Amino acid sequence: MKTTFLQPPATHLSPFSVSRLRSLRYVAVAWLRMTFLACLVFTLHANSAWAFESPAFQGDVLDEAGILSTADKETLLTRIRELRENSGIWAAIYVANSLQQDSIESAAVSVFEKWQLGKTGKDNGLLILIVPSERKMKIEVGYGLEGFITDAFSKRVLDEIYKPAFRQQQYSEGLLQGFEVMAKAANGETMAPSSDASTQSDVDWSRMPALFALAFTCNLVPAFLYMLAVLYGRRQGRREPGSLWKNIRLPFIVCGFFGLFFGIFISVFGAAFVSDPMVVITLSGMNFIFASFLIVPYTIMARRLLFASAYRRYRAQERLLRIRGRSHKARKIFGVMFDPTQVSKSQGGTRQESSSSSSSSSSSSSSSSSSSSSSSGGGSSGGGGASGSW
Repeated sequence: MKTTFLQPPATHLSPFSVSRLRSLRYVAVAWLRMTFLACLVFTLHANSAWAFESPAFQGDVLDEAGILSTADKETLLTRIRELRENSGIWAAIYVANSLQQDSIESAAVSVFEKWQLGKTGKDNGLLILIVPSERKMKIEVGYGLEGFITDAFSKRVLDEIYKPAFRQQQYSEGLLQGFEVMAKAANGETMAPSSDASTQSDVDWSRMPALFALAFTCNLVPAFLYMLAVLYGRRQGRREPGSLWKNIRLPFIVCGFFGLFFGIFISVFGAAFVSDPMVVITLSGMNFIFASFLIVPYTIMARRLLFASAYRRYRAQERLLRIRGRSHKARKIFGVMFDPTQVSKSQGGTRQESSSSSSSSSSSSSSSSSSSSSSSGGGSSGGGGASGSW
């Protein structure tokens, strides 16, 4: 009895590996585009929407938060004039309402440059930025003062003078004490060592639970989305072998691992670097990039569960793969005997013909496939100083 061979439909002629590689390439390119666009949008948003808007210069003491009384302002203005005349320090105080989602360092530099503190050629400006609503402060120093108001000196002033005073809401007293030690430093006197061993650090461990919970939840979102895709596919008759838990177990394990790993890092470093939000933003970006590449296979599986056409192509590819994997036996498909040993690797499910017919078929197939005022108008920030929170 003569065996009849069935030629698969034209839509199933492409080999399994080629189709799978095309699908992987399509999804990988899509994820790369999404990642690039997300980074671009974030960069533009960070440079525009999160940029601190510095106010115009309105005097050596500008108190937007209203923490200084009129008498305190007069006392501070008098002391600032004495510093300018006797020590050559052109100081200014700015008490801001908020940082406008910017960092304290960036805000201080923006205000310093707009106010142009210091004399031209000397760069002897000094800015003390205080944000009571966020409990942050920064000493920004010009290049000309970095010889005696170093970063280490500024850090000691913050830790030993400003923080204890600001915690007691004694802002004017703390600022005056800071000006006293700065004036002594300008005259060559060193700051006495602190006898207070209980000076608090900038670490805010109370932020850890919230940051960890946020990072862990965000990492589990792709696993939950994949579970919804599996449930939708089951309702539409597009089932994967095994139970529901067997299908969603591995995505939850992978996403849970990333949630624990990056959750610990983000929470610890976010609590340790309270005054520098870029640490948390950088770690979150790394988390997004790593997770994006590892969830690509689950995105492919979710696509075939959500779309009937993708699921039909997947089932056809799986059927051909099973047939080719058992080439020692003939299979019966649609009531017709199908011999896998006669299937050519380039034609998918066609039988090898004679040399003339194969050459003609190969030729046919090949043919078918082809304006503000300033304090003095000349100073620029040296990037020195210190910042902290109380």
